[in-house]
Amino acid sequence: MVDFFSYDFYLALAPWFVFTGLSVIAVILMKLANKRRGIAIAFAVLVQMFSPDPFVEKTIAMVVSEKRAIKKQQEEDGGGKRGNKARVKKCG
Repeated sequence: MVDFFSYDFYLALAPWFVFTGLSVIAVILMKLANKRRGIAIAFAVLVQMFSPDPFVEKTIAMVVSEKRAIKKQQEEDGGGKRGNKARVKKCG
């Protein structure tokens, strides 16, 4: 009976304990997110910040090309930094 509760037994169950624990945490965070609680949003921001992005180079290239396109469009419109902002004329 002592051998039944050995290290190997707990080692075999460890992934299931981790899975169950993470599932419970996910359910709790989903309930908090539905109630618009700040802790769920803060947790999501931290996870997003520290999780690796497999398409970092692709994302950076896309952002740079979008900025170039926007800058080129503004130069064609002749707006420079002001862009398409309407000018308001004061009355009185």
